[in-house]
Amino acid sequence: MDPREWAERAVQGLLAAAAVMPEQFWAAGAGAIRLSGEQALMWAVLVDGIESYRRCAHATSALRREEFREAERWLLSSDWDWPFSFVNLCDVFGMNPSAVRQALARWKAQRTGGALRRQRFRPVALRAA
Repeated sequence: MDPREWAERAVQGLLAAAAVMPEQFWAAGAGAIRLSGEQALMWAVLVDGIESYRRCAHATSALRREEFREAERWLLSSDWDWPFSFVNLCDVFGMNPSAVRQALARWKAQRTGGALRRQRFRPVALRAA
């Protein structure tokens, strides 16, 4: 599977469901994407940033609202100098940062209700070398 196609499917899956299960995206064995340790860390940072945004988007506590503002600043930043910036991570995984931002904005506008629970996202087929 093409890494860009894989990344797009994974991000769409992150945005689509409140509960994300690794089995939804990756089958063990055939077709699994092998990432280096650095790439696995980069993926974890990207997923955590998106989850923080989603989890705290409609939060009522001051602590969660601050976490949302921090995640939103990171997502909206166009800082190319920092290796773990949103735009650099999107580039590594072949995603369009603007498209991801638009999808998150649409999700936030459509979502009503309380904050989401933190999800355990551990893709079984994403193995660091």
